[in-house]
Amino acid sequence: MLRVEDGTTLPLLYHLNSEPWMNFEAYADQPYEVEFKHEKGIADPVSMPRPDANSQLLKLLAKRRSCRKFSSESLSLSALGTLLGGAYGLTNSTILPSGFRFHSRSVPSAGGLYPLELYLIANRIDGVTDGLYHFEAPTHLLKMIQPAPTNEQLERILLAQQFLQNANAIIFISAVFRRTLTKYGSRGYRYILLEAGHLAQNLCLLSAELDLGSLCVGGFWDSRLNSFIGLNGVDDAVVYCVGVGHPDE
Repeated sequence: MLRVEDGTTLPLLYHLNSEPWMNFEAYADQPYEVEFKHEKGIADPVSMPRPDANSQLLKLLAKRRSCRKFSSESLSLSALGTLLGGAYGLTNSTILPSGFRFHSRSVPSAGGLYPLELYLIANRIDGVTDGLYHFEAPTHLLKMIQPAPTNEQLERILLAQQFLQNANAIIFISAVFRRTLTKYGSRGYRYILLEAGHLAQNLCLLSAELDLGSLCVGGFWDSRLNSFIGLNGVDDAVVYCVGVGHPDE
């Protein structure tokens, strides 16, 4: 039995025990139909106005698609800067009455704690040597950690490696768990995943605005991927992945 005041064991136990479920029958290429829920209701339904067709944000939302085939075209460094800085860069900095400096970003974060970090595999980005990098948000710098992985390495860490071939950036969203769990306990794990989803959607919409394709990926071997990046998988670990590049029409 876990003690009530233990806010870290349960979420980390779940995280470590949620490696990919290799039920290959579930992944079989077979026709299916998306389900919708229809409530009975206690009064006549309200006919809602349709969204404003002139909304620029709605146009980007409609343009977002999961891209599973990328071209071999290179990506500009300015586009990468827009993607990373726009998705999780600092948007404001304020000194609080306590003297602490508060940094806000482009996603909602429980307690303003911002537990996420961005790593990426760069591939054919102008002015950038192919390799694994960490995006340092406060300075807006890319810091190379190691050379580019081989195809064999990618096959070992990603379950959808074939869809990410030629992607200019494979962006890994990692979480430093203590930043959020220390304050919110076990429920903080939910908040971390919610924030990762917000960040991933930012990447998708920015990609759409830049006429790039994006693919959100949850299928990866956690322990192998964390080891590849240099994370121990307990204090910090990858929770999501987004591939970005030029779509191959």
